[in-house]
Parts: sequence; structure tokens; C-alpha cells
Amino acid sequence: MRLFHRLLLASLALAAAPLAAQDLSCERGDREVRSLRFVGNREYSASVLAATVATLPSTLPGVPVLGTRRCLDPAEFARDVQRVETLYRRRGYPDVKVDTTVRVVRPSVIDITFDIVEGEPMRVAAFALRGVQDDADLTGASRDFPMRVGGLFDRSALEAGRDTLVRRLRNLGWPQAEALLAYTTDTRRRTAEVEVTVVPGARARIGQIAIAVETDDGSRSVTDATIRRTMALRSGDWYSVRRIIDAQRNLYQTDAFQRVELQPDSLQPAGDTIVNLTARLVEGDRFAARGGFGWATLDCFRAQGSLTDRDFLPYAQRLELTARVSKIGLGAPLDGADDFCQGQARSDPYSRTLNYYTSMTLRQPVRANQARVPSLTVFSSTLSEYKAYLRRTPIGGVFSLSDPFALRPSPRTPSTLSYQLELGRTEAEPAFFCAVFNACDTDLRNFLQRNNRLAALEFSISRERLNDPVRPTGGTTVRASLRHASTLIGSDRTQQFNRASGDAAWYRRVAGATVTAHVRAGFVQGRGTGSGVGGFIPPQERLYAGGPNTVRGFRQNELGPAVYIVNGFTTETVDGTTVYRADEATVAERVVPTGGNTLVVGNLEAQWASPVLPRLLQLAAFADAGRLWNRGSALRSDGPLVKITPGLGVRVASPFGAVRIDFGYNPYELPAGAAYFNARPQEGVAPLYCVSPGNTLAVTPSAVDGLPAVQATGNCPATYRPLRRSGFFRRLNPSIWIGQAF
Repeated sequence: MRLFHRLLLASLALAAAPLAAQDLSCERGDREVRSLRFVGNREYSASVLAATVATLPSTLPGVPVLGTRRCLDPAEFARDVQRVETLYRRRGYPDVKVDTTVRVVRPSVIDITFDIVEGEPMRVAAFALRGVQDDADLTGASRDFPMRVGGLFDRSALEAGRDTLVRRLRNLGWPQAEALLAYTTDTRRRTAEVEVTVVPGARARIGQIAIAVETDDGSRSVTDATIRRTMALRSGDWYSVRRIIDAQRNLYQTDAFQRVELQPDSLQPAGDTIVNLTARLVEGDRFAARGGFGWATLDCFRAQGSLTDRDFLPYAQRLELTARVSKIGLGAPLDGADDFCQGQARSDPYSRTLNYYTSMTLRQPVRANQARVPSLTVFSSTLSEYKAYLRRTPIGGVFSLSDPFALRPSPRTPSTLSYQLELGRTEAEPAFFCAVFNACDTDLRNFLQRNNRLAALEFSISRERLNDPVRPTGGTTVRASLRHASTLIGSDRTQQFNRASGDAAWYRRVAGATVTAHVRAGFVQGRGTGSGVGGFIPPQERLYAGGPNTVRGFRQNELGPAVYIVNGFTTETVDGTTVYRADEATVAERVVPTGGNTLVVGNLEAQWASPVLPRLLQLAAFADAGRLWNRGSALRSDGPLVKITPGLGVRVASPFGAVRIDFGYNPYELPAGAAYFNARPQEGVAPLYCVSPGNTLAVTPSAVDGLPAVQATGNCPATYRPLRRSGFFRRLNPSIWIGQAF
């Protein structure tokens, strides 16, 4: 927590200068705007009109801590009437009248109403589009012009249609195309006659493309052939402003150039049908290196770095070397700094090993007009999931294609098809394998934990429509992925499954607050050997939930099925046989999430500016709901069908993203599960005993002196339930995270 305090102080210092220059509170004698209404509006919604005026109402009026006061500015209030009238007149309502009503609630509090009389609209009586009839391409460029007889005389739409038409023509080979607007209005009849005349000029093709490259030392790394291939422009193509811009973007995206200019040599003379281009480039550094260092709740200290060669092979293929390390100070061999790490991370056995990821990626630069861009990655890693498993991958590789099924790339709806092949093993608690896969004996567990080959084919697609990628207040995001592994594509028989997952988020601005709604769902079907509903599913491919990005009232991965490692048991005699059972005094030393094969999660959150330091702090209220289970099991075996955890949080602006501090309230008991006792090793054997209440697995002394007692094989019932957490504060689950939750 000391590191977090330092980060918070640094953020406060960075925000101090702008905060000192701006006072968002109302001055003495100002009148607070409690509400803002619009009456009589039919053409525009109240939300559109509210975005047009400068006067805004207070958020959560009357709530001193959570609300934000906003007061009346008389000068801006007078201009607001003009703003609304101008908006309507450009839309085709020349007789609009706007009046205002101010109702005094208290001497310092008012309600404001804009009374709008729209009047009769002005409509288009005649419309002509001239100069496009003699050429099919000109006619096609003028399609869907936003003006028609009988429609509103909307000058904004008329100007936008003119700009769109000119842009289309200049992308189809007419570099000097123009469109001239003319209209006459009859205010008495409320009509307008509109004429658009297209002057295309001469159609031209691209001529010679000259290349001029500047470097610091005079030596060049990127060849002319590579530059021409990356631009994807050819002499003889129709002139197109869009394609020239795309060519500039292609060159920039290689990261090999500091400046790119691609322009015609000079203004095209009238009647000239050839346009020569010159590309003026300033070559940048061939190599780039980046690094970072941070701290997180479960990762303790972590670091990352990368080295990029921007011209590793001909045609500017990029070589990227990447390394990430986490659990520094906690995981061997870089342990020894436990005091700087969260207690919950120190209690996790899978965090006692250093996590790392190293990779080498060969990537072709993305070009604006090219889909199916290939990428090849070779990697090695050791990664853990909190209290669930440790995945070691000595060697692996991924081959991917961007937008594999598109003729052109889809920047707003990107998709990826990838094939992954890796050799690795998953380590987990013996109780995990025993409860989930019926692998209760040492030989079978060793078989499951040896190096196995995983081959998976995955397709993922996303769609993002956000007004701000870092702190969105409006828009949507949608993501979905399908993943398949089987022996048909190279997997071992113990690594076969089908998995589908997806999530969607909506961001809206409501009454001064940003409201976020999010849903997530997942489904896994195991195949091949193994027991359990749905077949065998590798631990790293199972679904997990709970934590700062799913249901925040639960600790990481603790929503859903679990087994427990307990601190002891009692010996009982049943029908002449000895059994080991946990009793009411038995304490669960460790929760082992086993994951599930079906997941549904929903989140609803509201964020608004803090009344204190509003540029730095935001307050949040949320409610998370979710269910994680194994199909075929009793849905209500561990409480309500859907578990809901409300909470409050704070968002702190920082140079590296918003720091989220959340407190989720969890009123539920931990789910019932199988209980196991890990006995101390005897003669090199560490037995695992099922001690669930009511189990009937007989325990008999070993036939060999010195070896531990042997328990009969069989199902370990999920009858153990840990003691319920009591007290309000003990049911609060705190979490700290950097970045958006969803």
C-alpha cells in the first residue's frame, strides 16, 4: 500500500496546477440551476438541445457529497436562446421563437424552462443536380444526396451533401472537382428552390511517383522498392485523395519514418490528365526500445520491456522482442520482498513462483488497403491464475491473420484467426484434480500434469464505437471469440475442448453521470478422456469469475465452484470402518477455485465527478451480478440463482490511467464444496484425504510400516461449507486496479 500512496500523491501534484486555476463551485449570490427543461420541441430531442446550450443543471441536486452544483451565467443564458434559434433556422424553421421561464424555487435555487415555438417549416419546392448526367461515375458519386422535393430546407444537410459529393469525386479521379450551391427562398410560401451544379474538371491518373528520403547520417535502411510496395500506389491508377492519405498512413504505420509527405508536384493545370507525386520522407531510428515498471494487487512488482527492429527483413517486416515479469519480490527466484506485496497474494501457493512471458514476433506492417496480414510469434512462459493453477509453457507458437474473411481490412470491426501450438503442463492442487477430474491417485495426477501438446484454433472479433478510448462517456464495445482444440488439429487427447465467450459494454451520459452497463457470457464443452459433466476441460481453459473486472464483491476467482484445503479432521467409526470427516471447528486454510463450464455476468456502474478535486477524482456506485457453474449440477446448491454484490468506489486520474479503488459488499456464504486434508509426507508419500462431512470413504492402515493410512477411492461429496463471514466490514471486498473495469 505504500507504493499506492506514493502514486496517489504524484497524481495530486500533477493535477494541482490546473485545479488551482479553475473554480467549479458557485460564488456567493449565484443562483443554482436545479433543473433544465425544453417544452414544444418536436424536431430535436431534449438531449440534443441540452448539448447545444451552455446552461447546465446541477447533478444530484440536494445531495451535498455526491452532487455537483451548477449556477446560472446570465451572459451565457442569453446566448443560449440565440444558439437554439440558430439550430432551428439552419434546419428549416425560419419562424422559430424561443422564450425562457425562470421559476424561483428558493432565493438561491431556480428551475429553467426553454419554451420553443417551432413554427411552420420551409420545404424544398424544386431541386436540380446538374453536371452529372453524362458520366456513370459522376452519377454514382451523387447518389443519396441529402435533399429532395418536399423535404426540409436544411442548410446544414445541403452543405454536408456538397462536401461529401466533392470528396467522392476527388477520390474517383477528379482532383479539381467542385460543387456550387444556389438557392432561393420564398418566406411567404415557406418554400425554397435549390440547385447544385457539379464542375468536375478533367479526370486524371497518377503519373510518376518520386521518392526523396532524408536520414541523419546519410545512410538509408529502407529501400525504394520497400517504400513503393508499402504505399500500394501505382502509376496509371486513377487519382484519389483517399488512396494518397492511405499511402501516407501505410508508411507511418511501419514506424520507420519520422515524417511522411506525399503530395502532387504542383497544382494541376486545367485540362491536365496526369498528376505526378513526390514522397518526401524523413527516416527514423531502425531500433526502438521501451520499458515499464509497476505494482499491482496480485502481481506485486512487475516489469516489462520490448525491442523492435523496424526493418528486419525486406519489405519492412518488423521483429519484436518482448518480455514481461510479475510476482517480483514474491515469486522465486526473485522473492524476498513480501512486505511490499498484498497479503492475499502472499497466501497463494501459485504466486510463489516468478511469472514471466518472453516472445519473438515477426510481423508484416499493416496497410490501409490490405486484409489478412500475417504474424508469427514464438514464446515461452510461466503464468499463474490466482489460487487456481500454474501453467508452464517451455515453448509455444502462434500464427495469426488479421481480418481473415474480409476483402479489405475493417478498422472498426477487426477480427483475427489464429492457430496456437504449445508444449506445456498445468500444475494445480491435488484437491483440484481430485474434485474436478476424479484424478485422486498420484499416478493419474502426474499424467495430467506432465507436458502435453495443446493445439487450438481461435477466431475473435470486436466492434468498438466509443467517443473516448481511455475514458468513454458514450458508445459501445462488443467482443466475441470461438476456440477449438482437438486431436484433428494436433492436440493431445487430454487437451480437447470447444469454448465460446463474449461480452458487450454500453456507455451513456445520464444526468451528469457516466452510466456503464456490461454483460459477459462463456461456455466450454470438454471432449476426450476425463470425468465430469461436459468431459475433461484443461484447467487453464475453464471459466473463472470474481475480482475487480467481473463481480467485485467476490475475491479473485472465488465466484463459483470451489474445493477447500482444511486444517484438520476428526476420526469417526461408521459400521465398523474408520472415516475422516471435518466438523464445525474445522477451518478452511485455502479456497481452491475449480472454475466452471458456464458463465453469465452483468455489471451496472455510474461514475460522476467528485465535488472535491473534480478533475482528479471521480466517485462510482455499482452493482455486479453473476453466476458460474457446471452444467448438470444443481443451480441453487450454493444459494441464489444469481448473486448480486453492490459497492462504491473512487477513480483517481493518473499519468498511466485511472486508478480504481472499489469496495464490493458480499452478503453470501462461500459455496459448499469438497474438503481435503493435505497430510505431511511420510516416507516420501504425502497423502490427500477427503474429509467432507458425511463421506463414507474407509481409511485403513497401510500394509507397510511407516507409510500413511490409505483411503478408499470414490467420490468426495461437496458437503463442506466454510464458516460464514460475519460483520459488515468483513463482508467488504476491497480491490485496486488500473484502467477501465470492462
